[in-house]
Amino acid sequence: MIYYLLLPFAGIVLVVFQNTLANVLFSGWLTLELSLVLVIYAGFRLDALKGAVLAFVTGFAFDCVSGAPAGLFAIIYLLIFIFSFFVSLRFAAEKLALITVFSLACSLIESALLLAVYYFVFKFENLGDMLFAFILQALLVSFLSAGAFYMMHKMERFFHGQTRQFPRRAAAGRISAQA
Repeated sequence: MIYYLLLPFAGIVLVVFQNTLANVLFSGWLTLELSLVLVIYAGFRLDALKGAVLAFVTGFAFDCVSGAPAGLFAIIYLLIFIFSFFVSLRFAAEKLALITVFSLACSLIESALLLAVYYFVFKFENLGDMLFAFILQALLVSFLSAGAFYMMHKMERFFHGQTRQFPRRAAAGRISAQA
């Protein structure tokens, strides 16, 4: 229960931190999407309900802080979480090259959805500059996700006091036999 109570505050803190860090490092030209990395990580490690709530709350906080249309990032993050969750049923999260490629694909999907919304809904014609920024952002997210997955794996080993053995299929521990 405490997870659901603290999640909105943690989501706001994460989004404000990533926007502040992006403004300091890139002067607002590029967004540092730690929230997308978190959603992908949740898709590989959390169960469906907790991960979906985390993706929605993080996306909604990003909508509120960034000034995007209400619900745009919430829906995109939910879609990416669902995609990550089903991919985690087939692939192990310990393969960093796979995580890097998968995160690149998720970031490009997010960018394509944003470009489609800006083009078709808002009739924004100047997409050339946005496309270049989105490609750089996707590359940055893919490398950040590999580092985040590696660090979270090390933290899991530290907190469990031993090398934690993961099943061959990353989601095998999440599916009950009685279902």
